[in-house]
Amino acid sequence: MMCEGEGGEAIVNLATLSVVQVIGAYAEIGDASYSTGPERGDGTPFVVGQAFGEGDAMMIDFVDPNFEDILVGLRLTWKGDEDVWTGTLTGGGTSVDVTCTSG
Repeated sequence: MMCEGEGGEAIVNLATLSVVQVIGAYAEIGDASYSTGPERGDGTPFVVGQAFGEGDAMMIDFVDPNFEDILVGLRLTWKGDEDVWTGTLTGGGTSVDVTCTSG
């Protein structure tokens, strides 16, 4: 899933399961970048703290490796018959409106 907005972006690799299962991710918001591993891109390390989907909504929080602070949050709503999600990417006190496509 690729999410883009003015001032931020996120690439989230999801498994095709009946639950939200994040395999890896990379995010940029403001001047900061985050990554689940070097194969995803350079950035401050982060891990999935929680990921949840219900109805037309998906919520993912990425935390520091010690699970002490939420570094990046992604809140999305599916647009129905379109292959598009919209929502917000947050991190470091910044919130960016994003549009996401899967593919």
